[in-house]
Amino acid sequence: MAGRNGGPQAAVVDRVGTIVAVLRRACPGIAFRTVRSRRELTTGESLVILAAYTTADWDALVPLARRSATVVISATHRPADVERALSAGAFGYLDLEFGPAALRRAVLGALRGEPAYSRAAIGRHLRSQLEANVLGASRASELTPRQREVVALIASGHSDREIASVLGIATTTAQKHVTNVLRRLQVPNRAAAAVAVLQIA
Repeated sequence: MAGRNGGPQAAVVDRVGTIVAVLRRACPGIAFRTVRSRRELTTGESLVILAAYTTADWDALVPLARRSATVVISATHRPADVERALSAGAFGYLDLEFGPAALRRAVLGALRGEPAYSRAAIGRHLRSQLEANVLGASRASELTPRQREVVALIASGHSDREIASVLGIATTTAQKHVTNVLRRLQVPNRAAAAVAVLQIA
């Protein structure tokens, strides 16, 4: 979205005003429209920056991230908040420890459609995802042949009754197999079990 002078514009949800002041100093040429609450935003915002002083308003972030590219800028550095931002669908997460030049590059990149996360944050996230995938794959390799059959049928979208029919067993037995597979893989549901097994296939 273009500002009054034709340059790029971003809406900043900032009740205090400190973060928007830092942005204005670091990013000359970008028009920042300050709003005090998310209810003041319009539906056509191309970039929304959510200022976080103590902690981000995670409940506000999810609906914002669904309708506009939303970047959280925090006054403090909290690595765990990066994971929360990614989970909530944020387009980026920055903190004021970024220098002015890095902050400007990140905001300009976000306005061009580039996610605004630090390399270190993305690296930590990818490492944690890789560790989780490796752990799930190692658990999947410990399944019995029958449990592998059950997971293959789960991955194909079969219900417990259909699994029982294909394997020639009672529905209650199929349900027990599914429960045992979920427990063995330490996953919460059938979809997660299918993903864990597909990773080792």
